[in-house]
Amino acid sequence: MGIKMEKNCPMLYFVTIAVVFISNLQANSDIVYNSTDQSLIDYIAENAEIRYDVISNFVDKRKTFTSKITIKNTGNLTIAYNNWEIYFYAIRLVQPNEYPYKEGFKLHNCKMRLYHVAGSLCKLCPERNFRMESHDFVECKLVMKYWQSAKTDTMPNWYVWAEGLTSRDIESTQGDTLTFVGPFERPEQYQRYADDGWSPFTPESRFKKNDELAVSNVSEKLVIPTPVEMNMKSGSVKVDSSWTVVNSTKYYQVAKLIAEHFGLTIRSTKPQEKFIDITEQHDLNPLNVSTTVNEAYLIQISSQYITVSARAKAGMFYAYQTLKSIHQDGKSLPLCVIKDQPRFAYRGMHLDVGRNFFSKEEILKILETMAMYKLNQFHFHLTEDEGWRLEIPGIPELTEIGSRRCHDLNEDTCILPQLGSGSPKNGLGSGFYTTEDYMEILRYANDRNIQVIPEIDMPGHCRAGIKALEARYRKYMKIGNEVEANKYLLTDFADKTQYLTVQWFSDNAINICLNSTAVFIRHLITSLIEMHQDIQPLNIYHFGGDEVAGAWKESPECKKFLSKKGLNDTATLKRYFAHFMSNLTNDEELHMAVWADALKEGNALYNISAFPTNQNIIAYNWDNLWERGHGDKAYKLANAGYKVVLS
Repeated sequence: MGIKMEKNCPMLYFVTIAVVFISNLQANSDIVYNSTDQSLIDYIAENAEIRYDVISNFVDKRKTFTSKITIKNTGNLTIAYNNWEIYFYAIRLVQPNEYPYKEGFKLHNCKMRLYHVAGSLCKLCPERNFRMESHDFVECKLVMKYWQSAKTDTMPNWYVWAEGLTSRDIESTQGDTLTFVGPFERPEQYQRYADDGWSPFTPESRFKKNDELAVSNVSEKLVIPTPVEMNMKSGSVKVDSSWTVVNSTKYYQVAKLIAEHFGLTIRSTKPQEKFIDITEQHDLNPLNVSTTVNEAYLIQISSQYITVSARAKAGMFYAYQTLKSIHQDGKSLPLCVIKDQPRFAYRGMHLDVGRNFFSKEEILKILETMAMYKLNQFHFHLTEDEGWRLEIPGIPELTEIGSRRCHDLNEDTCILPQLGSGSPKNGLGSGFYTTEDYMEILRYANDRNIQVIPEIDMPGHCRAGIKALEARYRKYMKIGNEVEANKYLLTDFADKTQYLTVQWFSDNAINICLNSTAVFIRHLITSLIEMHQDIQPLNIYHFGGDEVAGAWKESPECKKFLSKKGLNDTATLKRYFAHFMSNLTNDEELHMAVWADALKEGNALYNISAFPTNQNIIAYNWDNLWERGHGDKAYKLANAGYKVVLS
């Protein structure tokens, strides 16, 4: 059982977004910006009023939709052609039928030219005949893949820039309220296609549905998840300062937590009454299963004393969480007997901090909440195309550059803005965890019976790491240190392969044929093992492995590699890499986790017998949508011998 956050993959259908600029020009201002200096950039940022509207999803049988961008000049000056550019974000590929358009796609009615920069980042450049008078506007139409049926598919913080000047975020698009996005009121706006059954709730319909679900004479649940057995008796007991906690040498930390929660002292001897006793009980197994037996516990609450029993640290910690849950009014506890044991060995949460960064403090809050609900696996998605979030000793560029987003087209100081992050350096979407931050997270998780499963996604979804190490390469080449420049390089610069991922990147796959790539991966795993070793020894390493989109076909290094390894073509490299990672992690006595699509070629799963037999291969199956005919994928993986997590 798993909960997945932020693994944000576009739909498998084509949709089209139309964004149109239609000029409505009046010669009503005397001052014209026809040269570019910082004052023009500032003027556009402050006076360009952006409006985005979806026109219709009912365009091309689920493949495309149309929308409209309106730019109004609310200032008193005229904006004319020059080298300024407006950057915006589109999570659907713009003009898919014309892609790639390296020289730009001319939007005739709006006198601007559209470019796809990378991923979700696009830009609009004025044509020579562009002119927008004071208080006039332009409208532009675009066509994009898939559909858009919600405001939140539009990203904020568009910005304007010109060569040699400082970029500025456009004020009318700032913030996450998305006030510049028009409403979704008509069926062709809020439905994905003509025969879509979806209809959004109104406040009135939502109230009615909730009211219909209300059930009378049902008491609220005191404990979530529901315990295996919960025998409630009449009466309650007030635990006040006259009570004590009997010390347990083996489970002192839990004794301390219980004492702190109730405001009690800890003593070494058991009094006659009014005590909370912590005892070890080796025969606890309410579900009669071995996989979660160490997480089982028993709580017995009487008017004279409370007994908390478990056979291991994890169970004792969960007993503490249950005590907190039933002590709701802060005064008394119900008289009861509670027996509990988790039904699932894996009770997880997946958090993607690559696309959207969460601070260390926010991670600790999430872990605290996980512990409250007795979740025990934290799948920590630490890297993505849009950000590298973990400091790796010896390779500072990964976080110095790969964790930061800003407008730097060369990506020497940061990676490009994505997903509404805006143009300033160290702004939204930027951030990383130092090694000490990460180890503090490990300690916090370990104290709460939560295993941290780090994911460094590769070979795809690794653009932030790739660009950071390309910048490292350029830095060392400038000073003539070719050995250091190539040490961790992930790029074959001679590779002319053209590919495009479902997140619209064409340069996000590490080159797995380079020896420096293998050196880099070994360094990563060794670094993670060292961070974990004295806190929570690393047990599972997740390498991602999903959504590799036709990379390496024209790579000279891969052609040599294929010949050396006796492999047929680049299509076999995905399988090769899965086995390489399996052997590498197995050598370190680690189990290997992957996204499920890393374990197949077409619809055929890899034979698990080809992997090391003493290693668990854990498939995280995110594509479970029954409406697409994918509801059986998890069963197929399990029947093939893989451990399976539903994500």
